[in-house]
Amino acid sequence: MNAKVAQALPWLAPIWQRLASQIQEQRLGHAILLLGQQGLGKRVLLREFSQQLLCLDSTNSGPCGECGSCHLFNAGTHPDLLMVEPEEVGKQIKIEQIRKVTDFVNTTAGRSNNKVVLLGPAEAMNINASNALLKSLEEPSSQTTLLLYSHQPSSLLATIKSRCQLYAVYTPPWQQALDWLKQNSQQESLESTLRLAKGAPLKAIDLMEQDVHVQYMQFCQDMFDLQQAKANWSATLTKWKAWDSQWIMMWFYELILDVQKTQAGLPPESMSIQELQSQSAQVASVSRYAQVQSMLDKLLDNQKAQQSQSNPNPVLIIETLLIDWLSLLGQSGHRT
Repeated sequence: MNAKVAQALPWLAPIWQRLASQIQEQRLGHAILLLGQQGLGKRVLLREFSQQLLCLDSTNSGPCGECGSCHLFNAGTHPDLLMVEPEEVGKQIKIEQIRKVTDFVNTTAGRSNNKVVLLGPAEAMNINASNALLKSLEEPSSQTTLLLYSHQPSSLLATIKSRCQLYAVYTPPWQQALDWLKQNSQQESLESTLRLAKGAPLKAIDLMEQDVHVQYMQFCQDMFDLQQAKANWSATLTKWKAWDSQWIMMWFYELILDVQKTQAGLPPESMSIQELQSQSAQVASVSRYAQVQSMLDKLLDNQKAQQSQSNPNPVLIIETLLIDWLSLLGQSGHRT
């Protein structure tokens, strides 16, 4: 088993092996759904598996890369492959895109013995698109394989999951993920970035490319400086204003959870933001659980308001969070 993706991303090797065995034993279902957090390589694996299914001379080791079908695939012009993804990052998969899937599965393969639909993330489908896809899942074409992936399987219709062969893609062991990052990045603070990515190596790479990891380390430093009155409120908030407010809110959320973990007696290594462990421990020691829970509830309400697009002021939200946090630390905060 030497598929390129399994070599490059070794934690995916067991999944590739299982899929290859399903082909060999003629037990591959008409619909495959990979489940797991973002940043593990589910789409990468399914893309190579698409080529495997379309290849005219494939083996269990992977697609040959040399046949006419593989050349079309690599050129992005294979007529028997349909990619279905949001037209813009963060947007929905529209019902019009799913109607193209219905048309596609009802046509005859042009160059290969199979046709493949690669769709994801599946949770990006709204309810209408999901229901439209069910027809293709319930009445599969003998020539077509649907390959789906999802970062948030709890958001999928149960009827969609029940009509697919499910494969869980697990986060690799910490040391394996860290070793892989060290081999594939020259950046510093890899452990912090991997924690920020919840242990998902490709997510860590993405965060580094977007400089989110730099902002995270700066956030931690700013929190120290503000606690010790070494930073200017106005300058700090101006700096944070240029960042994605979703990240800052998430870091506060994890800090508050770290406080609750400490109050519950969980060990330090279970904390999400190790860099601010002393701050979360201090808050845990001087605050009541109800105070911490109240701050968490307020943050969750603000996150829901942002997701509902009711246009709350993210700068005001973050400023209030910071004031509340420093208040728990015994620091005084004043709006600038």
